[in-house]
Parts: sequence; C-alpha cells; structure tokens
Amino acid sequence: MIDLEVGGKRERIRPGLHICQFYNQANELIQTGAPFLRDGLRGQDKCYYAGPGQRHSELRKLLQAAHVEVEELIARGQLVLVDQREELLANGRFDPYFLIASHQALIQKAIREGWQLVRAIIDMGWLCQGVASPEQILKYEAAADAVFTFQNRPIVALLQYNYSELPGELVVELLKLHPMAIVGRFIKRNPYYVNAEEYMVKIIRRTQQRRRSPAMT
Repeated sequence: MIDLEVGGKRERIRPGLHICQFYNQANELIQTGAPFLRDGLRGQDKCYYAGPGQRHSELRKLLQAAHVEVEELIARGQLVLVDQREELLANGRFDPYFLIASHQALIQKAIREGWQLVRAIIDMGWLCQGVASPEQILKYEAAADAVFTFQNRPIVALLQYNYSELPGELVVELLKLHPMAIVGRFIKRNPYYVNAEEYMVKIIRRTQQRRRSPAMT
C-alpha cells in the first residue's frame, strides 16, 4: 500500500491501481503529481512522468524544493521524464495496445533494476490531442484497468485529463473505468466503477457493428 496526497489529505491505495485525475487548472496537475513522485523517489520506487516540456520545469522545481536530487535520480534511472509524445505513440498514431505494452515494458525494466513499484503519471490531454478518438481513449483505459488492476501489477498510474476539453459523455465513461478519481483537490472512490473486461467487450462489439453497417445498407 502507498499514500496518495491530494489537497493536503492522504488516501491509502494498493498497487495495480490506475487513477483518473480531472482538472481545469494546470497547477492542479503538478500539485498532485509532485508529492506522488516525491514519496516514491524517497523510497524504492521507479517514477515516470510524461507531459509537455513546460510542466517538466515546474515539476523539477517542486521536487527540488522538497530536497529531491532530480538530476542525480535521473542519472541513476529512478526518475524518467518524457516530453516527446512519439515515445508513446505507434508511428505517430495513438494505439491503445502499444501504450499498454510500453507500460508493461516499463514495469519489467523497473523489476530488473530492483525497484519495488512503478509510479507513473501521464498527461493524457497532451498525449491524445489530435491523434486519439474518444473510443480509442476508452479502449486504452479499459485495457489498462483489465491488465493492471485485475492482475495486481506493481504499478500505480495517474492519468490526467482536462475535463473542460472533453465531451461530457466521455467524462462519464472515463469515470466508469476508474475505481478512484481525483477531481480538483478531492479524491473519491467511485461507486459506479464497472468491470473493465465486460466494458472492453462492449467496445469491440460496437466497433464490429459499425464496420458491418455500411455493408448491410
């Protein structure tokens, strides 16, 4: 179990969990992300952050203010900072399964290096902008929940979304796929959480039906 600090309060969470964070102010991202990574860097966790370059400098400042030796930890491989989307895209395309495979590779590398857990943060707005459809995003989130939560993998992932940029129906569906969500400065357990494997089957069936529809008309 690890602690997740949000708005000055801490919530105990278990490995294998992926958490959705909805925000509408950029400072909410780093205020949640920095303590999450700080605690892992003080221990024996491998920490990973993927987001736009401007947030990297903010994150570095907050970690350094907490007496975290950022450059030293990057050099030894405990901290990984990614500001190029191409590392998480498949030939410039958002591929849910490619992204899941990259997470699996990160976990395996961390285990080989002797770290106890992976703490990962991804700014999904930055990653998905212009390259991912709502269905692709939901397929990724359902697959991540099925793989990591149900298999109890040694990872805790924080997926960050600007809800003001998302269709309302997508926000509702994203909430269904996360057992826990952060909204603003509050963290909440989700009473409407659904089985990710069943949800994934529904997505696949909808896709197949749409592909068949033109041929039937």
